[in-house]
Amino acid sequence: MSRFASALAVAVVLAACGSRPVVVDRTATPGIIVVPTELPNGRVEIAIRPSYVLGAGTQVSVTIVATQGTITGPTEARVMASGINEGGAPAEVLVRRLDAKAETVKAGGRATAILTWNGEDEFGVRVPADAYVLLVEFEADEGTGTHTVRAAATLQMND
Repeated sequence: MSRFASALAVAVVLAACGSRPVVVDRTATPGIIVVPTELPNGRVEIAIRPSYVLGAGTQVSVTIVATQGTITGPTEARVMASGINEGGAPAEVLVRRLDAKAETVKAGGRATAILTWNGEDEFGVRVPADAYVLLVEFEADEGTGTHTVRAAATLQMND
């Protein structure tokens, strides 16, 4: 077997064993991207825009769909900045905690929450233009106990 065929076979095996890719759905609403996260008992859909203008107020809708048991959330929402620390290791830093009003969705149900961010950090200082991670937490109970699950999306903030 040639080296190319061997390399191709290894690549196919590795691709088949890899994790399931995240599929980003484009919606019928122009300029909105839905980032889905599959949960053990449903899914969460974070609807974002390709970019936001700092200081204009950022609104993100988070839809919860329960297929069994219950999903409660968002229980917590945070904006994080990622980068590399002085030691060269990946690091995340809290930028701002967002107000989140949790709702409990039962099997077969659906609810949407709106998260807002004014582009400021925890101290009220406007953040620089950059990409930030919106991290949203939920409590999922599929009948065997409650556990915390997370969904995330990138918010591109521009001047």
